This record gives sequence, C-alpha cells and structure tokens, in this order.
Amino acid sequence: GLNSPLIRNQASAEWEALEHSDKTRILIGTATCGRASGALTVLEAIKSELAKHNIEAIITQVGCIGLCYAEPLVDIVKPNRPRICYGNVTPEIVPQLIEDYVINDNPRPDLALGTIGDGSVDGIPKLFELPMFKPQVRIALRNCGIIDPENINHYIARDGYSGLVRALGMKPEEVIEEIKKAGLRGRGGAGFPTGLKWEFCRKSPGKVKYLICNADEGDPGAFMNRSLLEGDPHAVLEGMLIGAYAIGATEGYIY
Repeated sequence: GLNSPLIRNQASAEWEALEHSDKTRILIGTATCGRASGALTVLEAIKSELAKHNIEAIITQVGCIGLCYAEPLVDIVKPNRPRICYGNVTPEIVPQLIEDYVINDNPRPDLALGTIGDGSVDGIPKLFELPMFKPQVRIALRNCGIIDPENINHYIARDGYSGLVRALGMKPEEVIEEIKKAGLRGRGGAGFPTGLKWEFCRKSPGKVKYLICNADEGDPGAFMNRSLLEGDPHAVLEGMLIGAYAIGATEGYIY
C-alpha cells in the first residue's frame, strides 16, 4: 500500500531527481488566478522561446502560491541555484528572461519578486521572508505552488499520505480522539469542533455513510477553496480518506 518502502522510495527518487536536475526548471502558476491573467499564453511563449534557442528545460505547471495580484508567476530554477520567482510575466517579458537569465546568467532582480529555498541572489529578497509570508505557517497549503498537483509522487515525496497510513494503524475511535485533542474546527464561521462532528457521524445509525467535501465557493470575493483543490488535490483526498475511515463512510463526494 501507500506505506510500501518501494512506493515511498520511488516518489522520493523522482522528487530528488527533479530538485537536483542538471536541466533548468521553469514552473508556471496555471491555477484559475494565473489563467485569468494570461498564464497559458505565457506558457506557450516560454515553450516557443526555449525551442528557438534549442534549450531543453523541465516545465511544470503548479497551483497558486498566494500572490494572485502578481500573476502570471514564473519561477526559474537553474542547476545548483535558488528558485527565483518572477511576477506579472507577459509574453513580451519571456524572451528577456530566457536570454538574460537562462542563457546569460543575469537573474534580472528588477523583474524578480523573491527567491524560494536555500541560497540567495544579490538584489533579490527571500520570498518567504517578505512581510506577507513571514508570519504564515502553511499546513494545508504547504505544497501549493511548489509541486505538480497532478503528480502523486510529488505529494508522497513530501510526506503525503503518511497521515492516512498512521490513521489506518489506529482504531477509528482513536482517530476521532486525536482530532478532538488537536482542536481542529470548521472554517465556515461557526468553528464547530471537527472531532465532535465525526463522532456524531460514527455513532449515528445507518448502513451506508457518506463523506461530503464542501468545496462550494459561497463567497465569490474570497474564492479560497479552489487554491487547495487546484494546488494540492491529494491533500483534500487524504483528508477525506482519514475522515471516511473515522466515521465509517464507504462513499465520498466533492462538490
């Protein structure tokens, strides 16, 4: 199963090979906010420019990292260099980034928002040290904008599904107790304790139980659920599986 060393090792090997690739990597945010700002046109411009210069690069489409105002976001990772995030990238800017940074090693601090990960670049701040990011502790959103959301190995390599494996080693009642102790609450405004809700479901009569994931965007101004659904869908599925095991559900729906 998911706890198999073979699966975990394969996922880790794929992630490590990507992280330490000898090819330039280009990541582009193609979630709803990116697409609305023209990310798919930028993606085509990147492919075209790389082909023009005969450059082999790894292109990955990622979810939203939280800087919707700066979309389209394009990150460039050269071998053994920090990941540099560029904001408000247009098809017209793409040739400059490819020629100046990918080919000639000028990181263009004037176009950069920040660096991600280890190492630093002169004139470019660390993205997660900026005032908006610094106080944040990302749990549910930790992978958004970092991994390929459609690649299960990326998720597993970053400890994905380890919570489910742990839960399956416990009794459902123990899982519910753990959730109660954690103080997890609903995010809809009422803040109802999740563990209590799960307990009610587990104890309620009924042969077939369902787990419903409420991903309805009730507030059109916020539009937050899509960040997780687009950026890290396996996190949603893992949460649903843990919840289903705890309450005894055999069917699940996302709406």
